[in-house]
Amino acid sequence: MSGTMKSRWDAAWLLLLALKAFGLKEGDQDASVGLQCLWILPNNVVNCSWSALDVNSTPVLFYQSHKYHPGQILQEQAQQEKNWLVTGKGQLMLGDLYSVWLETRGAAGMEASEKLNFSLDEIVKPPAPDLDPVAVSSSGVTVRWTNPHWSEHFAHQTLDCELRYKTSKDDVWTCLDAEDVSQEGHELEDLDPFTLYEVQARCFPGDGQGFWSEWSPPQPFRTPEAAPLGQLDVWQKVNLPENPEQKRHLLWKALDQDTARGNILNYAVDFLDNHKTIVASLVCVCCNVSVPASASYAQVSACNSAGKTPPAILSLEQTDLPGPWEVRVLPIRSLGLNVTWKFSPSAGAAQPEQYVVEWREEVSSELLNWTRRPVGCSTVLLRGDFRPKEPYLVSVYAVYAQGSNSSAPVRAYFQEGVPSAGPHAVQDRSISSTVSLISWEEIPLANRSGLLTHYTIYLKPPTSRSPKVYSPIGATERSYTLEGLEPGMPYQLWMTGSTSAGEGIASPVHHFRTHGAHWQIFVAVLLSVGFLLLLAVVVMLIMRTRVLSFCHKVLPLWCWERVPDPGHSLVLVKMGVQGAALAKEAPYQAPAKPPEETDVLEITEPAPPQMIQPAPVFSGYEKHFIPTREELQRLA
Repeated sequence: MSGTMKSRWDAAWLLLLALKAFGLKEGDQDASVGLQCLWILPNNVVNCSWSALDVNSTPVLFYQSHKYHPGQILQEQAQQEKNWLVTGKGQLMLGDLYSVWLETRGAAGMEASEKLNFSLDEIVKPPAPDLDPVAVSSSGVTVRWTNPHWSEHFAHQTLDCELRYKTSKDDVWTCLDAEDVSQEGHELEDLDPFTLYEVQARCFPGDGQGFWSEWSPPQPFRTPEAAPLGQLDVWQKVNLPENPEQKRHLLWKALDQDTARGNILNYAVDFLDNHKTIVASLVCVCCNVSVPASASYAQVSACNSAGKTPPAILSLEQTDLPGPWEVRVLPIRSLGLNVTWKFSPSAGAAQPEQYVVEWREEVSSELLNWTRRPVGCSTVLLRGDFRPKEPYLVSVYAVYAQGSNSSAPVRAYFQEGVPSAGPHAVQDRSISSTVSLISWEEIPLANRSGLLTHYTIYLKPPTSRSPKVYSPIGATERSYTLEGLEPGMPYQLWMTGSTSAGEGIASPVHHFRTHGAHWQIFVAVLLSVGFLLLLAVVVMLIMRTRVLSFCHKVLPLWCWERVPDPGHSLVLVKMGVQGAALAKEAPYQAPAKPPEETDVLEITEPAPPQMIQPAPVFSGYEKHFIPTREELQRLA
């Protein structure tokens, strides 16, 4: 017995020396490299893998049959950069017991892994199951699957499968263990309506030996619709004071998928008057409609194939009840606009039900969005696609059961820039030779790029290289008086506007000249003379009676008494009529043609009788007006 033991020890020492001679270090015979082997279906191959080794080592896989070929050891060498090796099932038989180990040879020597003993049915990995299209109905969702490749090899053995599912937008899976899953088909419960899901399955041999299969490819499905939940968020677009002729519009927000729970087919809109009588009913698509002039209330419901939401009711009236005040808007970079307000209801006044904060683009007057805040809240952060240099109008409404009342709209910028233009229509008006009044129109809203903080005037005389700067001038000012100018001097003037981002582009250069030094004296004299003349005329009109009376007393009669014109005397008029009558009685004889030249016999004719001139006729009336010879002599 002792000799037998001694011979065994001698053999062990000889084997150790031999291994050491071949470079195997002591203690490395059982070094573990994480060797694992799988029988993969349906490829019907055995895949052995191990942990990553040194790139300079060469792995060699050994496997030995214990039943059919116990004395035969087969080996296969893997590539250096790979940590796996695949061998066909033709070299391994079902029902046999095998030992597999790995040896690596490198510069440091040889290392061997622990032996891995198995039979093929102990390392089998089933193929992933094939999922049938998910059956979706109003009663539920049913998932079924098959595994035909498993049945080809293990017709007598079943598989235990487990499921997992999630919504398409989530990353977390909900898992169902094999003991909770019916192997002929499983019905999923507690799913959200009208939601897109994904489901997968994997299986494990029913005898408890082997490995889990891979997860099947995801099978998508959508759950059935259900009646929508909640109420719509309804609001109205109130006209701005500068556009009172525009129609009011009723607006509402579309439901999100979680509350819509289906495809919204249409919206039912009813308008009611003060007596809650329907004046108009509409079925329309999302998400605005014009408000009739007679409407005082509106109610809107969203409809899908399974039902509709309860109506959301909104009062369209503007009330005189207190509204928010001291609204402030502060931009917060990369976040939005922070809005704060104050509200102090009068004693005994009704309390608002909630606040509504709306914002719109000021240039286009397009209402962008609105949000609701509960009573007691006085701040909100507005989030949205706010563009830099774009003016927005923010209003806060106090909403009552009887209507709503708003604050004055506040202009705000998410990010300010410098103005892209200067003031328009710059003009000058001379006050004196040294003072001029400069006026202008404000920068157009589209060119301001921010809230104006002040204006700046640049004045350049021809005698100076650098302009004189007048700043700051209030942003609300529209004129400015320049003093201390030189008389009769030409000037150049331009203006700029500034925001918190800096000074903007200058306006076009405006040229003007101050008046000379003596022009005001001429104007003063001219105005004085004109004033005196005007005063004299006024005095003459007022004192006319007294002036005439004074003239009658001082001047002679012929200077102020009216003397008749003798040519218009009645007597002369009558004499003229008689002379005309006599002229008509005398026949008119045309001059005879000159006679032919004959002998002329001179005959002395007697002198014609002298006509007696008619004596002038005097009526005696003229004596009252024509001065006598004695009166004329006295005057001379």
